[in-house]
Amino acid sequence: MTNQTKYILETKNLSIGYSHHSKPIAIQSGLNLQLKRGELCCLIGPNGVGKSTLLRSISTQIQVQQGQIFLNDKVIHKYENQDLAKNLSLVLTESVQVPNLKVKELVAMGRFPYTNFWGKINKENQLKIDEAIQLLGLQNLAEQNFNELSDGEKQKALIAKAIAQDTPLILLDEPTAFLDFPSKMSILAELRKIAHLNNVGIILSTHDLELALKMADLIWLFPQKNEVKSGIPEDLVLKGAIGKAFSNELLSFDLKTAHFTQRIQTRDILNIEGVSIECEWLRRALLRKGINGNTNQPMPLKAFYDSALKKFIFQKESKIFGTYDSISELLTEIENTN
Repeated sequence: MTNQTKYILETKNLSIGYSHHSKPIAIQSGLNLQLKRGELCCLIGPNGVGKSTLLRSISTQIQVQQGQIFLNDKVIHKYENQDLAKNLSLVLTESVQVPNLKVKELVAMGRFPYTNFWGKINKENQLKIDEAIQLLGLQNLAEQNFNELSDGEKQKALIAKAIAQDTPLILLDEPTAFLDFPSKMSILAELRKIAHLNNVGIILSTHDLELALKMADLIWLFPQKNEVKSGIPEDLVLKGAIGKAFSNELLSFDLKTAHFTQRIQTRDILNIEGVSIECEWLRRALLRKGINGNTNQPMPLKAFYDSALKKFIFQKESKIFGTYDSISELLTEIENTN
């Protein structure tokens, strides 16, 4: 097996969980998972299924109940602390308080496995620190006190620290939890680039399923009570594993769009004609109101978007009933008509 296909991480018959009154309680059992170098893996599933427990078990923060974890073909508990820190970095979701520490100093702490007894930062270490700060867009915050940052900025700083640690495996527990959507996309894009270009394995847990489906090379799906699934996003979607894990009486998974939609009892009132983006957004707005815009049968009411006029047109019995500049105006008219 070449270095390009070698597993950076592998679990064999792994059971994870916690102890209650000295009695082991298993959350997941029989886990046989593999992660290759150069892969970004998203760990998804409902709350309480063991995502954080798995990351803590891999990082040796908690003891496994059964089975083994291999990091670079070596049983992970056989690593000395210093060697483990050179092979694995971890970012958790817990609030971190580090008084009187600048962002650049926090990121520099990622270099601790490589510095000498006095913690001296040499030119190579400084280059890794600067690269991590730049990757996360923290240049303007480098001199700021860490405790003065917003939750999202703190999370970026902690990710930068993990990247500066320069390990072949990076574990991140909900790394985008406090970020806005553009920042989430940016962070995941950077992490995927790091995984691909630096041949690094990255595992991150996330509740943002749709983002995981867009960005992940690999997904580990932890359903509530079923066997853990591992595969590329497209296979898990087409096999129904994603829809089965997350759909319920209120939500359904749309295979075509990879979005979750609300299950709504709709009324057949009108047809929307056209496939323009304006018509698609009109259909979405009507669906939210409980109105089906595609009845597949002749209806007396019809709506469409005239791209020349840049207006929405509402017809009644083939006669123009009104023209509207916005979907909001058209919705009001449709609701008043019915």
